[in-house]
Order: sequence, then C-alpha cells, then structure tokens
Amino acid sequence: MVESTVYIDESGDLGCGTGTKWFVITAVIVDKTEESQIRQTMNTIRHRLNVQEIHLRRISDYYKRAYVVRELNNENFTYINVIADTDKLDRSKISSSTTAYNYLCRMLLERVSWFLRDTERKADIVLSARGTSRDRELIEYIKGKLIPYKDNQIEQRVFGKITAKSANSWDMLQLADVCATTTFLAYEVNGWGFRTPCFFRVLRKHLYKYGNRIMSYGMKYFTEDMKPENAEINADYPCKEKERTSGATSTD
Repeated sequence: MVESTVYIDESGDLGCGTGTKWFVITAVIVDKTEESQIRQTMNTIRHRLNVQEIHLRRISDYYKRAYVVRELNNENFTYINVIADTDKLDRSKISSSTTAYNYLCRMLLERVSWFLRDTERKADIVLSARGTSRDRELIEYIKGKLIPYKDNQIEQRVFGKITAKSANSWDMLQLADVCATTTFLAYEVNGWGFRTPCFFRVLRKHLYKYGNRIMSYGMKYFTEDMKPENAEINADYPCKEKERTSGATSTD
C-alpha cells in the first residue's frame, strides 16, 4: 500500500446566526513521497510573499492569492470538500456547531476512505489544531466512535494514527487551508458583494473523481437542498454583467 497523509482543515464558521453562510471542510491526501517537493514549493511561496504562514484568507491581495494557487496547482495531491449552507441546517436536529461539524466530518472521512481504498493507500490523519480541548475530543470521537461505527460507510483499515497540529508549525496543513479557502471563496459573498471562483477553478483538477464524477465524491453538499442554483452563484461573479433594472438609463 502507498503510504499517505490526510490533512484536514476548514473555512467558514458554523455558528448559528453568527457564522458565515457557507462552511467548507476539506481533506487533502498527499503521498509521503510527494511531501518534500510540496514543502519546497510552499517554502518558495512564503519567501516570495514574505510571510511566515500561508493562510489564504489573510492574504487579501488578488494577485498574491493567484500566485499561491498557481504554484501549488503544479504539485501532486488530491482533495475532497464537504460543503454546508449554514442557513439551511436543521437546528431542531443539529443543535450546536460541534454536532454539525461531527456530521460533516463523517461525510468527509467516508469519501477519504473510498479514495484510499480504491487507490490502495493507507494514511495517517492530521487535523488542524484549535489549541483547545476540542482537539483531543475530536481525535477521540474519530477514533472511538466515528471510524468504527458500523452504520458509517468508512473503510477502517485504510487509516493509521490521528493527530492534531497547528498550521503555523505544520506546513502541510497550509495546503489544506488553501484548498478549503479557495472553495469557500467560490461560495461566500464577500464584503464587496462578490464571489471569487477563479482560484477554486484552477485547483479543480485535484478534486477526487470516481470515474468522471466529482459530485458526491470530491464535492459533497451536506444535504441536497443546499446545492445552489447556477444562476444564484453566477450572479455574484465579478466579471458577470448585472442585468439592468427596468427603466434604468443607459450611457451607450
């Protein structure tokens, strides 16, 4: 079996009424033989941008973000997203952000395990640490309840040890941050009223595919009703011409 590592990070906030509209949890699968090359590329990026850590939401300049994505797109990795519209979470069944996160984590690890099984890989899991007791709780939940639970569609044999690391000290988690954040930016409307899908589109080739299918594999919505209409998403793209309201004057 090929030895790999699964790096898990998220973008957005699941807080009820106080979070972001969209939340993305992402797993990046990297073969251990590829890590040295990816780390070298990330080190070059950090040096060029003069930053200690690649945290894409803190890199606000459009072209700097584009540079990060372009350089990492040349590396070998696979990633998987599970996406939630937090406005559509059923709060009668999902009473807290912790419960919601646990459900999303289950969906994510199911798909990770399918990819690992079908490509004859075995992987350790590295979670992005919060620096709180939640890190240990999440590890114990995944090890003790989530992976061995018989009603989950998780292949237990493909996983090794599970740890939590901080992204500023464990640079491969910064790759997971980039993948999660580029997906988040494609969905979340920013303060200027725009979504920016171009970074996500660059990395799209790295999404997990089953045959030619990405949906339900590399991309999974928490519930099907959370999938937005194309017209809804496209309307907020920066290069999309807005339809004029009736009676508006033209300068043509």
